[in-house]
Amino acid sequence: MKRLNHKLYPVFIIVLLLGMAGLGLGLFEFKVWIEPQSSDTASLPSVSKSPEVPEVETAQPLSPALSPLSSQLPPPEASPSPPLDPVALAAQKGGLRVSNSTEHPVRVALLERQTDSKADAKPAHWDFSPMEGGSQGLILSLPQDDLILENGDIVVAFAQDGSRLYWGPYVIGETPVPVWNKKTGKWELVLQPY
Repeated sequence: MKRLNHKLYPVFIIVLLLGMAGLGLGLFEFKVWIEPQSSDTASLPSVSKSPEVPEVETAQPLSPALSPLSSQLPPPEASPSPPLDPVALAAQKGGLRVSNSTEHPVRVALLERQTDSKADAKPAHWDFSPMEGGSQGLILSLPQDDLILENGDIVVAFAQDGSRLYWGPYVIGETPVPVWNKKTGKWELVLQPY
């Protein structure tokens, strides 16, 4: 019986050490998988070493009956009005008309430039449903008085549906958007889909 115990102790110690090593590797999420070859892949034909290359056709010259597209295109139209002088544009003060032509609910935020006359200026925001404002847009106002944008005010818009889309930041009088409308005396911002 003593001889049997002397032979079992080393086996028991080896099994114990292997089990502890397995637990230690399990803590580090070390895993080993042995997958037998499935019958699905065993039945597939073997791939040849040199695949066949199809012949490539050479390009044929155009027939004289086909004329180049550039001669058929009309000349580009002249822009409706020349861009305004940046200095004159910066001096424009007026309200803001916004149209959301996207499929996303958006928030339009305004941060007015800090000046002595606007010492208590606070950020403001307006929420728009998808396609709200139509082609004419909605005129924005503040709770206590009219909204008057001046040079340096910042307007930004961002989607509220989790799509991470945003428009801007637009600096009044410095960026091409929003656009100054001479007829209405207001800035116009149309949010376009990407």
